[in-house]
Amino acid sequence: MKKFMCLTLTAALLLTGCNGKSADGNTGTAVQTESSTVQETSAPAETSQETTEAATEETQTSGEKGSLQAGEYTYHLEKEEKTWSTEKGQLACTVKLEYPVFEGDSDGEKKINDFYEEWVSDMMENYENDPDSIVSYAMQYRTEEENSQTAAEGETEAFTMPPSEEDFTVGGVVSHGNLISVYHESYTYEGGAHGMPGRNNHIFDKKTGKELTLASLINLSNDELNTMVRDKFLEVVENDTEGGFFEDAAETLNAKNDFIEYYYLTDEGVVFYTTPYEIAPYAAGYTEVTIPYEELGM
Repeated sequence: MKKFMCLTLTAALLLTGCNGKSADGNTGTAVQTESSTVQETSAPAETSQETTEAATEETQTSGEKGSLQAGEYTYHLEKEEKTWSTEKGQLACTVKLEYPVFEGDSDGEKKINDFYEEWVSDMMENYENDPDSIVSYAMQYRTEEENSQTAAEGETEAFTMPPSEEDFTVGGVVSHGNLISVYHESYTYEGGAHGMPGRNNHIFDKKTGKELTLASLINLSNDELNTMVRDKFLEVVENDTEGGFFEDAAETLNAKNDFIEYYYLTDEGVVFYTTPYEIAPYAAGYTEVTIPYEELGM
């Protein structure tokens, strides 16, 4: 299927940390050590199926203590991981949420830390309670398959599909001017030959910690931005000599008016991207163009 929508907030190339630069602004050094605590309960998984009520949940919080640097800011990465299993002990789904923890005591850093604490809480609550979440579907599918494959002697045969998973990692933290940007990559697997990548980016005011939109930071109208970014992509497609894009890639780009929703920040500028299957096959990954901050008035 050429057009494919990623689940949620949504990257095939998972990064476990950020690459360091010593200049003003910039992404961090390698993670050094890790500690974790584990909690196990027998609370019910929240789905609409009674058969999943005795499911086992396991939560693990990991702190990756190696300090990283983004401009003048020091931070480290932490990860919350939770698994859901059926009442018969078969793993149904794993979720991993990685996020930055800023180590300074400025108001802005505290607010950003509060944001991510709430982000983790809200994400986990959604996994638990939303009947359309990946966890709910995985628990329902796994339980039904488990019951249908139970042999007369009570043994469960091999499953036809691996457990589902959703994994969020921090792809980069960037300091630019009065902004801190945190870029997330994700990978969602619900069966099939492969999962789907996803990306999202959060921009914060350094002083207040308030989340900002890209639209509020650039000096271009939405139409002007679409034209600028579209022209960059069309140039990439037109210069392709290896047949790496779909035949109607240019047509798709000309009809696209939401470039501002697909971006992340780097030290060089704002990277805009198209998603897998949008103008090229899955194997091609993301197609990206970079617009320097100066051209956007940032």
